[in-house]
Amino acid sequence: MTGTAGDGLASAFEELLESPQGELLSATSDMLRKHAKAFVVLFFLTMMVGYPLAGEAVEWLLNQDDLVPSDVEIVVLQPLELVILQLQLAAHLAVAVVVLALILDLAWNVGRDERIRSQLAEIALPFAPALTRVLIAVSFSVGLATLGLWYTLDFLLPLLLDYLHADAASVGLTANWQLAAWIGFIAGLCLGSVVGFQVPLLTLLALRGGLVERSMLTGYRRHIFLVTFIVGALLSPPDPLSMLLVAGPMIILFEVALLLDQLLPSSSD
Repeated sequence: MTGTAGDGLASAFEELLESPQGELLSATSDMLRKHAKAFVVLFFLTMMVGYPLAGEAVEWLLNQDDLVPSDVEIVVLQPLELVILQLQLAAHLAVAVVVLALILDLAWNVGRDERIRSQLAEIALPFAPALTRVLIAVSFSVGLATLGLWYTLDFLLPLLLDYLHADAASVGLTANWQLAAWIGFIAGLCLGSVVGFQVPLLTLLALRGGLVERSMLTGYRRHIFLVTFIVGALLSPPDPLSMLLVAGPMIILFEVALLLDQLLPSSSD
């Protein structure tokens, strides 16, 4: 039984490698390996620039009245806590910059590499040249990430932090928040929103690229909603209000993506 399942998996993997999608992945991987050193250099340069920027970001957050209630004190418990925190934030920024550089590199070279162009031509993707599609996808991704950050910093975080502070004060606890934990909470929600707000783009790419059928997504809608609320629980305090505030936008954006897929012309039109 195990041998049969293993043989089936190996066969499916070989078929994937020989398919246009597999050839595209192979060509893309070869192209990225050529630029690996440049990406490593970019990572460390961004770390160097990001370290002082992280310090300014921490200072900016400390001065936001919406994120620090008036009777809350932010405390440092370890001598190197701020230094380690700045390094972590700089590393996160470096990873984000490298990922964006990877996407832009693919967008720039996809129209110049004949091997990638020929493989893209064999995959039924919708209504635009390959380079244009990638650039549009990157633009929408950045726009959705910006929208997610705005939602988190201007609405979600002030509401949640005020709620958590009031909850602690209601049982007579004095609110002293550790700097690293406070920043970690903010960074986690910001990252979660940036990723979560990519739902409509990922859904459209999956549908238009033929990775999934629309009927499959609609048929498993309740399961998708359940997974979304689980993600919301992982990214926020596990109470109904917090989960709704985190998961709600992802569910709405998922439904918007399904509506856009229905309204936009298909590749066969």
